[in-house]
Amino acid sequence: MRKEIPILFILLLGVVRPGVAQMLAKAQTTSRQPVSTRAENRQLKETLRELKNYYKVDLLFFDRIVDGYVVSADAIRWDDRLEANLETVLKPFGLGYKKAKNGGYVITAKEPQRRTEPIQSRFPEAGSSHQIENRLAPEGALTTAPNAIVAEKPVVADITIQGKVTDGAKGDELPGVSIVLKGSTRGTTTDVTGSYKLVIPGPDAVLVFSFVGYEPQEVLVGGRTDINVSLKPDIKALSEVVVVGYGVQKKTSVTAAVSTLKGTEIASVPVTNLSNGLGGRLPGVIVKQASGEPGRDGSSIFVRGISSTGNNQPLLIVDGIPRNFQQLDPNTIETFTVLKDAAAVAPYGVAGANGVVLVTTKRGKTGTPSLSYNAYVGFQNPTVMPDYLYGYDFAMLKNAAAKYAGLPEPYSADALQKFRDGSDNDSYPANNYVKEIVNRNAIITTHNIELSGGAERIKYYASLGYQYQAGMWPSTNNKRYNLAMNLDAQATKTTKISFGLNGRIQKAQYPSIGTPRLFELIAYSHLQNGPLFFSNGMNGTYITGSIYNSGYQKTNTTALYSQLSVEQEIPFIPGLVAKGTIAYDPTMIMDKIWTAPVHLATINTTTKVITDGIFGQAKASLNQNYNQTQQLTYQASLNYMRSFGKSSVGALAVFEAKANDALVLGASRRNYNLGIDEIDMGSSSNADMTTTGTSSFGRQMGLVYRVTYDYADKYLLEASGRYDGSYYFAPENRFGFFPAFSLGWRLSEENFMKENVRWVDNLKLRGSYGEVGALAGSAFQFMSTYSVAGPAYVIGGNAVQAIRERNEPNPNITWERAKKTDVGIEGTFWKGLLNIEADYFYEKRSNMLVNPDVIVPAEYGIGLSQVNAGIMQNQGIDLSIGSSHRFSQDLRVSLNGNFTYAKNKLLQVFEAGATYNNLNRRLTGKPLGTQFGFQALGLFQTTDFDETGKLKPGIAVQPWGAVQPGDIRYQDMNNDGKINDDDLTRIGDAVATPRIIYGIAPTVQYKGFTLDILFQGAAKTNFYYTGSAAWAFSNGMGAVRETLDYWTPENPNATYPRITNAPTTNNTQVSSFWIGDASYLRLKSATLSYSLPSVITQKVKIQNARVYVSGQNILTWTKLRNFDPEITQTNAWSYPQQKVMSVGLNVTF
Repeated sequence: MRKEIPILFILLLGVVRPGVAQMLAKAQTTSRQPVSTRAENRQLKETLRELKNYYKVDLLFFDRIVDGYVVSADAIRWDDRLEANLETVLKPFGLGYKKAKNGGYVITAKEPQRRTEPIQSRFPEAGSSHQIENRLAPEGALTTAPNAIVAEKPVVADITIQGKVTDGAKGDELPGVSIVLKGSTRGTTTDVTGSYKLVIPGPDAVLVFSFVGYEPQEVLVGGRTDINVSLKPDIKALSEVVVVGYGVQKKTSVTAAVSTLKGTEIASVPVTNLSNGLGGRLPGVIVKQASGEPGRDGSSIFVRGISSTGNNQPLLIVDGIPRNFQQLDPNTIETFTVLKDAAAVAPYGVAGANGVVLVTTKRGKTGTPSLSYNAYVGFQNPTVMPDYLYGYDFAMLKNAAAKYAGLPEPYSADALQKFRDGSDNDSYPANNYVKEIVNRNAIITTHNIELSGGAERIKYYASLGYQYQAGMWPSTNNKRYNLAMNLDAQATKTTKISFGLNGRIQKAQYPSIGTPRLFELIAYSHLQNGPLFFSNGMNGTYITGSIYNSGYQKTNTTALYSQLSVEQEIPFIPGLVAKGTIAYDPTMIMDKIWTAPVHLATINTTTKVITDGIFGQAKASLNQNYNQTQQLTYQASLNYMRSFGKSSVGALAVFEAKANDALVLGASRRNYNLGIDEIDMGSSSNADMTTTGTSSFGRQMGLVYRVTYDYADKYLLEASGRYDGSYYFAPENRFGFFPAFSLGWRLSEENFMKENVRWVDNLKLRGSYGEVGALAGSAFQFMSTYSVAGPAYVIGGNAVQAIRERNEPNPNITWERAKKTDVGIEGTFWKGLLNIEADYFYEKRSNMLVNPDVIVPAEYGIGLSQVNAGIMQNQGIDLSIGSSHRFSQDLRVSLNGNFTYAKNKLLQVFEAGATYNNLNRRLTGKPLGTQFGFQALGLFQTTDFDETGKLKPGIAVQPWGAVQPGDIRYQDMNNDGKINDDDLTRIGDAVATPRIIYGIAPTVQYKGFTLDILFQGAAKTNFYYTGSAAWAFSNGMGAVRETLDYWTPENPNATYPRITNAPTTNNTQVSSFWIGDASYLRLKSATLSYSLPSVITQKVKIQNARVYVSGQNILTWTKLRNFDPEITQTNAWSYPQQKVMSVGLNVTF
């Protein structure tokens, strides 16, 4: 029985000769002459495979076309062209070849001649013999013999196809693969397990499987209903998804330091702010979340650490436009890309020195509409809160301080007992204020709906999201509504139009006095202030009144990101594409702060009478502010990409202009007689009302270029840069040129590597050098600026309000310049089992703005502008390593890690002579943020004093009053016998940014279960305890629990100095005694998910479903006491990070 010609082969030939395809679709018989095989001959099939491997091209052929043919062993000339060798081995057998669009070749059979005999049935009767002869006949003159079987065209019913799509190299299931019925828009996508299900109109259908990073594959259905497909990774396609400045590049040809992260890696873990999801996931990216307050919990991002005394935040780009991405819906993000070295950031000119973070949002894909619903609900609790003393413990500590000072103890034994048993809570409260006022298990929930799909000509994506986050206080919460829409239309064969819209409405509410003040009040709230509430319900402390009935602060934000792009291929210049983009981004923020009188009751402890009173202002006040900003961005670009043999060239030119405008209006009223929170209901007295208003603008423009060249995808060269200008500077200094160069060498493409080191899949060396800029300080320092101030002048003996000059202009002021060097290596080994990327970087930043080394007398009347005089260096390494292995069909384990070390050093800053001349105090040569103080030697002991109470000889004198046993002892650095400023020295690292940060992310997949874990850590960073975080009873505040371990003669090895009614001057000096190690290791997130099997999802008519439980900030290991190691306010008056436990659901229809 003859084999049926596969439909795919017929289609391939049909592209070339429709007549051939028609004939082959009916029947095909090839007459072959037998060839005797000799020892020096070889099978044609083997020869074709040798050609394929030698020339590194794809050769597609069917076995039945080439089976039975042999060729001479010496027929191939290996120094000749591939086409010449194909002619040599194919032509004798009447075979040919066609070159495919992807550069491969299809081996074809000789075109059959028309037949005069009828086409016989594929199923002849048993025992019959027949032959189809080759005879010439007029075109289309097919006749039917009387005995030919003529079948009517059957009516074909729809059939359901299902299966699984996997990675052809690793065997991983591939979610999101597009399966489309060829020639139609009918299709579907695979679920998270790689499974799919599709209804098609009969067995002759061809399915097209496609996925980003893999070669598309066409499959003839035939009579099958279960079709499993393995997609082959496509190096070129994988490379195309790497986003760089103003475009994309092949990953294999990127010569810059770039790190990427898929948006799904963040969306799979509940985060309220996108920046918080980056920590520990990318090498070279330092993320520090200093607050967990709803709506204000964004992290600070540093690319490769600190490089400037000014601004160190990277440039943020969303879909090619400078924008803030932190409040976008995580479900709408496709990729994050971080540009780190000069070659990567040079196209951004004066904005690129601190690195660039590119965010790409999702867009539609070809296929039937896909509707997804994502939701989770969780509960929040602080990672840590200060453990202040209350009730009995506080009273005992107060008694100890009085006793040590020789004063009567303020609390009797009877009072202490009442604190312990709570029998008189109005007079002797035993409340734990922190536990009772913090809203435990505060709720957080998110809902998101996505719709995407499209056809060949148009693709669409839309998303609608909602998030609600309650706070630690009942009056704190944040609501956010997100809308995203992206549309791509192929208007003509050469014209593409894209439209994007991303909107946000955010409504946040807080107590009127603000978070720092609330935490300060927590420190002040102890038993001396009364209970939280008296027995009659009245406020017993200022903090309860402030939280529950002191008014509110409401912030409503409306933001819109919109852009329109038109992309036009230039038909008469192959490879050239012109593109124009316009983006308009308005933002409006409304602040409303209503401050009401705080009622605070007091009690007469003798008569037990509780009296209500008002603390602070007697009447309410209102402040309202309106802030409107808008940004208009224009981009016009030409992009050229062509290949010439083994050489590929690329060129990009971009013109970009950006205009920013801002308007701020404010009004306030005081002394409200009625509790109506509107401006016009306040006092009409001029003394009780104020108005403010200001406006500002900014303008920037630049010309960008990038030229790339690669030879054989092996030797790589790139030059890029920008001619940039900013309104910050005077016209003569407004423009500058920022170039960069980079080289790359793919060793893995060398023959000596391919032949001898087969376990290396990819190995690339690269290096770059360039100069980029940074805007720092404030604009218009080249001009004289003025302000309305009063009193400004004295006229006739009276101080009057007037407009006065604020500063002396500096016409020479300009941008910072950063010279960056990077050397990196990238490698993939053992078929993807191990991936490594490592970089060494060095940067020298000059022209940093610093205050001038000049002191002018007050009589001069104005200040001096900053000058470009600071110099700083920053260097370090960043590293990422990953491994993934499938142990069985059901079990897969992967482990990824990254490490960043960045250390800066100030090379030139202005310092006073006394500071600079003291090597211990000198800031030059040390990292920015280095903490200076006295080196603590511990606590004075009784053995350090003689019998008269004086310090023994040889012990340095400390000038802050008479020291006693239990006080802090400081080191005499210069051995002059006294402690003074000459003994100041380096005592700790910077608080703001760690020098080391790392992340470890293991993943285990078993059947439908997936466990994702992320550990994130930091080292070489310190915390400085001060205020209530350090000193008991400071300014009337309370004390933390650690102070119970205070020094006494019986407890000489205490962790805390002797206890006093108020901190002594000696013990509050800036010293290493109060330095805490803020290094930490945090279980940042853990998610256990289960994806329902396809046999279940198909029954309920859904593509896939996933349920999960997740935790955020679950555990933290640190030596720091009482406070989260990421906070930066050393008095600890900041909102802590939140531990979140949640359950979630993802469903796709």
